[in-house]
Amino acid sequence: MGEAVYMKQNLHQNLAEIDMFKSLNEDELDLLTTISTYKTFQNGSTLFYEKEELEFIYFLLEGEVKLYKVDRFDSEIFLNRLKEKSFIYTVSNMCTFANGRGVFYSAEAISDCRVLLINAKKFQSLFMTKPEILKSILEESYKSILQLQYILNRDIVFDGIAKVAYMICNDLESFNSMKKHEIAYSLHLQPETLSRILKKLVRNKYIELEKGKVMTLDKEGLKEIYE
Repeated sequence: MGEAVYMKQNLHQNLAEIDMFKSLNEDELDLLTTISTYKTFQNGSTLFYEKEELEFIYFLLEGEVKLYKVDRFDSEIFLNRLKEKSFIYTVSNMCTFANGRGVFYSAEAISDCRVLLINAKKFQSLFMTKPEILKSILEESYKSILQLQYILNRDIVFDGIAKVAYMICNDLESFNSMKKHEIAYSLHLQPETLSRILKKLVRNKYIELEKGKVMTLDKEGLKEIYE
């Protein structure tokens, strides 16, 4: 089997497994395959920068990516951390045709990543008339809104203990897989502050720590902290 044929078959399979494209038939998936490709990014490399005008829709197949902005003092402001099987930049490229719509944030690989790229303009011309695709785009838009709500709550509404309680309740796997300084960075806390909060949650019997990993004892109590 030639390399090109093998890659085409892999692309077809990967595209078929993405929820947004499950309504497409085999011929449509074959067509989508012709406007798609793979790209790999090493840990620490940049996928794209804020304000860059992107030609592609980015779907993260493997690895993890952080989204961030840079303020006028050149300080990095963490926004979100994306895991595999998720869109990195999608809705704007799918829905708009105007030029000059640079992306809102920068994206950096925080592990070795494999990304599926779909040509945005060709996707628009080929698939934007399909009701099922439009419905899926609306669903992706809703997910983006939920992510924005979380970011606003984390950075404006929540205090330190609420940030930690929310992450433990809603993303314990990531909490336990990340190093403490990474958690502190993602929650905009000092590492010392994070340590004090965890000790307080242990004292109040919301959680326990076992070999550095968090185990939830009172999830409802944690929810009351941030709800």
